[in-house]
Amino acid sequence: MAISLRKRKGGAGPSIPTASTGDIAFLILIFFMSTSMFAKEKGLKIVLPEPGEGIKIKPENILQVNVSPKGEVMVGTALGQPVVVAVPELREEVVRRLAANQDLAISFRVSRRAPYRVMVDVFDQLKLAKAERISLLHVPQLEEEAGP
Repeated sequence: MAISLRKRKGGAGPSIPTASTGDIAFLILIFFMSTSMFAKEKGLKIVLPEPGEGIKIKPENILQVNVSPKGEVMVGTALGQPVVVAVPELREEVVRRLAANQDLAISFRVSRRAPYRVMVDVFDQLKLAKAERISLLHVPQLEEEAGP
């Protein structure tokens, strides 16, 4: 039996049935949503201590690691002048200072305008140096204007 596309008298013109088009689109959408892999956001894994009283540390036992808005890493003690260090060299510097002083705590401060990648790299170098006492410092907006 042949299908004729000529218009018949008194009847409707030829048409393609579209009643199931919405169902098919919905099924395709569900298929792609269920088979797609969504990227998980990765962040820094930090174990925070329980809230309590602050611990007082002697100034000679504090190593300051600062990241400037330009991404420069500065390392120094509270008593001395900070030295600019490249990110790959930071691990060796921290290992050397931890070997010289077992009670050393690291004060880590990052400018809000510093590149995020530099902050992650510095934090990774501190973890690779096996630094366990790291303090993340808050930088108030007033200090931020002048930079770390």
